[in-house]
Amino acid sequence: MEYKVGWLVAQRVLHLQISGDFDIETVQSGLAEVKAFVDSGIAPVQVIVDLTAITKMPTHLRDIISQMGDMRYHPNGGWIITISNSVMLRFAGQIASVFLGAKHRSVATFKEAVETISHIDPGVADALRQIVATNPDMP
Repeated sequence: MEYKVGWLVAQRVLHLQISGDFDIETVQSGLAEVKAFVDSGIAPVQVIVDLTAITKMPTHLRDIISQMGDMRYHPNGGWIITISNSVMLRFAGQIASVFLGAKHRSVATFKEAVETISHIDPGVADALRQIVATNPDMP
């Protein structure tokens, strides 16, 4: 499993792309890196998590839920928007958000993620829409 994390909008919107076979150890290190970004961000930090390149998911969603639990109380934390081409994974994400009490939405495309955050946080909408307009091939 591999991941890339970086700002879409400096200190406000974080983009996390995960690919390959799910591996809990990699998720743990990835979440530590995400936390460091959120620590340095300006509240509320919105996070887009792209799972479209995951080739094998964990057999127990409890592992993911337990790893993400601490982020729901982060003082800079905002919404988490998950992109997945799997209807089951999007549904599981919605269920997990109920258990975590997290502000979470699951969508099917990057464009939908941008529109969702643009409605939630109008202050970053123009910057996000500019990214989509200048990078039409963005996943």
